[in-house]
Formats: sequence, structure tokens, C-alpha cells
Amino acid sequence: MKKLVLSVSGGGALGIGPLQFMKRLEADLNKPLHEICEAYAGTSTGSIIVSGICKSKSGPGKTASELFDLYKNNLEKIFKKRGVLDLSKATNYYKYLNSGLKKMLYEVFPGKMDKFGKPIFIPTTYMNGKSTEKVWDRSDDWMDRAFAILSSCSAPTYFDSLTLDGQMYCDGGMWANDPIMVLVAGLSRLRKKDREVAKTFADGFKVLSFNTGMVPPNKGPSNKSILGWLTYIIDEWVARTGNSNLFEAREVIGAENVFRCEPKVSKSYAMDDLKITNDIVKIWDEYYDSYDEEEEKKKKGKKTVGQKVCQFVKSTME
Repeated sequence: MKKLVLSVSGGGALGIGPLQFMKRLEADLNKPLHEICEAYAGTSTGSIIVSGICKSKSGPGKTASELFDLYKNNLEKIFKKRGVLDLSKATNYYKYLNSGLKKMLYEVFPGKMDKFGKPIFIPTTYMNGKSTEKVWDRSDDWMDRAFAILSSCSAPTYFDSLTLDGQMYCDGGMWANDPIMVLVAGLSRLRKKDREVAKTFADGFKVLSFNTGMVPPNKGPSNKSILGWLTYIIDEWVARTGNSNLFEAREVIGAENVFRCEPKVSKSYAMDDLKITNDIVKIWDEYYDSYDEEEEKKKKGKKTVGQKVCQFVKSTME
């Protein structure tokens, strides 16, 4: 039987949306995802979500409801404004202090990366002059879990980059905002070198993927100056999840083995606008109860998105 694995993309405060969907899913399954999922990948806010769900060697993972409350209670502390800066003089511009996020992560995720009880992959951008791609996993037994997650959350212009031992790290979304292929590739590598992992995934796996940024209309910048393009790339292109990794994953493991959760919305939502939190929760709530285009064409036996995801997940359960 194929095993379930979980992939969650970046998107800042919008991460509360997938958690609302997961709350509904766990209620309908009558079982938390940490008892079903066997591997994880998450970028930026997605790294917080999957790290919370993933069990540790000393205990179970958190439920979606617990993580939802964690977000709700900490978002204002996480997005704490740095103060007004003169952009013409600023040499290191970022909007928010990372102290609130750092404090929360070290409280919630103590210990090193090898404390995770299941395979997990957290992309970050490693500015070491040699390579920009770095994926934290359990083999990085020298790295704090909290620092690894924080490094994946350090989105340029939103939070400052991190420095450790003279090396600089910033947001994993710079190259893998959608970590689905990081997950597929990581598991492929582990299955070749780890007998336990190879045994767990002997029959393969199915990916439940969440596009935190949702699917807004894709429009180019109206201001095509250098600043206009930069703003567009950071706030729209990098912050949103494209379909290239999804396309690749479906080709590699089969489209039937990938379920993508991503509501279609009429506009883009800022990933740091805390005033729209309730709106985001409502969007994902309504999406759970909605019918996709394929189902709308059917006259009988229609299933909602939530029902289809439940069916997808149950196919991986004993």
C-alpha cells in the first residue's frame, strides 16, 4: 500500500488557510495527520506547518487544530513591524523583526534536526558563494530545528536574512516555494540508502500538496521599472506557487498519486496582511465544501473537494 506524504508551500500568514482545511480533514478522518503521514516537506510558513505535524522521536506531532491556534495566537508577534525606514538610505531593508518568530520556534521546536521522527525536508537558500540550494533534513544532526525552520522563513524584504558561522541563509521560497519535488527527490534518495525508509515506501507514496498562496489571476506588473519588476517578483512571483514542480511531480510518480489543494481566488492576498485572516479561513473552509470543475460536470455521484481528499488519504491507510 502506498504511504501518504505531505507537502506545504510558503505564504506567510496565509498558512492559516491550509490549517483550516486540515482541521476539517482530520475531523472527517477521525484521525490526526501525524498518525497517517510518513514524510514531509515544507517551505517558509509550510516548514512550520509540516514540522509541527511531523512526530518527534520523543512524542506525537501536533494536530491541525493545535497548529491553527498556534498561528492565531502568534501572528501579531511574528509580524512585528521593524519601524519606519528611509528607503533611500536603508542598506538592509526588511519590514519585520524576526524576534517573535524566533522565540516561538525555539519554544515549539527544541532540539536538533535528528529529533524528527519521520523524514522531513526543509528548503532554504544558502548564500555560501558556491550553491544557493540547501535542504535541511534529519542528517543535519548539528542544526537546531528552530534555526532550520527560521532560515526557510526569512523572506527578503519581509524578514532579515540569517548568518551562522559566516554563512548567510534566506527564504527557501527563493528557489522552492513549492517543495513537492524536494519531497519526491528526497524520498527517492533516502529509499536507496535507508533500509527502514525503503521498507516503509516499498509500494510507493501519494503526495497531499497544499498551495498556501492559492490560485489568483496572474498578471504582470503595471509598473515595468526595475523597482516595479522587483516588487512583482518578490510579492507575486516568488511568493506564489507556480505549477512547474507540480507538473514534474505528476510526471515522475503519476498524476493519480498527487492531490493538490489550492482554492481559486479572484485576487492576490498579501502574505502579511493580518486583517484578512478570517477571510482566508473562510476561503479554505468554503473550498473544502466545494465541487471542482470535473465534479460539476457530473450529474450523479458528485464529491466535494473535502470528500475527494478524504478518499485520497484513506487509500493510504491500513
